[in-house]
Amino acid sequence: MSAAVCLKDVQVVVGNRVLLDVPRLVIEPGERVAIVGPNGAGKSTLLKLIGALVEAHQGRVKVLGRSLGPGDRAADRRALRRDTGLLMQGLHLVPRLSARENVLIGALARLRGAKAVRSWCRWYPQELIAEADAALAALDLGDRGDIRADRLSGGERQKVALARLQLQRPRLLLADEPTSALDPAATREVCLALCAVAAAPGRTLLTVVHDLELLPLLATRVIGMAEGRVRWDRPLGDVTPSLLQALYGRHAADVTPAAPSEPVAMVRLANA
Repeated sequence: MSAAVCLKDVQVVVGNRVLLDVPRLVIEPGERVAIVGPNGAGKSTLLKLIGALVEAHQGRVKVLGRSLGPGDRAADRRALRRDTGLLMQGLHLVPRLSARENVLIGALARLRGAKAVRSWCRWYPQELIAEADAALAALDLGDRGDIRADRLSGGERQKVALARLQLQRPRLLLADEPTSALDPAATREVCLALCAVAAAPGRTLLTVVHDLELLPLLATRVIGMAEGRVRWDRPLGDVTPSLLQALYGRHAADVTPAAPSEPVAMVRLANA
């Protein structure tokens, strides 16, 4: 099986500034990988590059077996977008649509023929509606299907986005700080739900993590970035307080050793 993500000699440049400089990065199918680092480290740029939202100015980018770049085929890019689930800041829900309708959007690429045509008029097959309702119910939103997205709480909207991913059935999930602005209870629920969506065989999860206390929930491998470069790439259990302190530098306000039951040290950050 080919790698889920393979980057070689990749650079992303804006003006005279190098936002990303990655000589080599390989992520295998089924891995759960977290990207950490201070503001401006290039974390979100890396995620957008893999998700085909920005292009490399040099180097080779291969995602789910498809090459991305100026010469890539439109059909390959469309296929990649079908196979890639995005959970970005802002969520990109349609505010005026109900929770159920936002979830159903995730399945549009699965529809063919007359079913696809009818979906543009918001006429969905009954079996698909049942699937959407089941996905919402699994996230404790079974009674919120008819509520407009802009009337849901932040945690509820994040769960709707996760249910949408469930119907999309992506092979690769890219999450950019998926719990930002959520309270602790909602944060844990969303992390567990994201891992549940990623639990299908061969499904790969790549998450930009701001709150390092979430690493044990989201990842088994951690990539530390600073100034657009990968500074280290370690299994979760090998991430130490000193490693994180060096990565965040002046941004690290405090380093607390992990409790014996935790596989990674926790760092509380200021302005990171």
